[in-house]
Amino acid sequence: MAHVNQMGDGPLPSVSELFSLHGKTAITTGGTGGLGLSMAIALAEAGADIVSIQLANDPRAGLLKEGVESLNRKLTVFETDVADSPALRKCFADIWATGVVPDILLNCAGINRRAAVEDFTDEDIDAVFAINLKASFVAAQEVGKKLLELKRPGKIINIASIISFIGNYNIAAYACTKGGVLQMTKAMSNEWAKHGINVNCICPGYIKTAMTKVYTENAEYTKYIIDRTPAGRWGLPEDFRGAVIFLASRASDFCCGTSLVVDGGMIAK
Repeated sequence: MAHVNQMGDGPLPSVSELFSLHGKTAITTGGTGGLGLSMAIALAEAGADIVSIQLANDPRAGLLKEGVESLNRKLTVFETDVADSPALRKCFADIWATGVVPDILLNCAGINRRAAVEDFTDEDIDAVFAINLKASFVAAQEVGKKLLELKRPGKIINIASIISFIGNYNIAAYACTKGGVLQMTKAMSNEWAKHGINVNCICPGYIKTAMTKVYTENAEYTKYIIDRTPAGRWGLPEDFRGAVIFLASRASDFCCGTSLVVDGGMIAK
């Protein structure tokens, strides 16, 4: 049964329509990574075509291609190093020049470096900040500018972390950048929400990916994570499929500047 919109201007969409991405185009950074791959394929499964910004000769590029094309969705690849801001801006100019009209940005490129605070080198600090924070800012800025120019609504989904809320140990540079992504999300949302551009972020907990291999292969640390997580397990990339579809779809139209924590309950404990 159709229900009337509370504003009185027509029927509500069905729930399936609310979550559908058919006819949409999603731009992704980090879409070949552990979390990014799962979320990019989920966007395609919900109906979106994918525009992937990725490194040249990315060894996992075939996994994204296979996943998207198996769903009969279109994949377009643009190759650049997101850590190089001028190159990333040029990449977006090239994307717009092909006629791509953005609906969604999945801002998922990220790295980590481990060291005691006093041992971090400039090289490691610069690498983590360039990809996790500056590239995320530039990508969101470029997509937001295009949406404003086109006077279109859109969805920008940043990837923060539970480390946006807790400092942890030996990952100080990563913690700084993920705290920055959380605040960046709020600040961008404050300026763009009135234009129909929803900027939100997902905050993963401890998830089994290549980035957390140093933890997952350590039996003592795994026990610590599982004991601390009410859900009693490590997270998996597939745990993010629903979260990303929610934030990419009409279902989240009144969610602005918020963070969706997917961590098995860890920071609630």
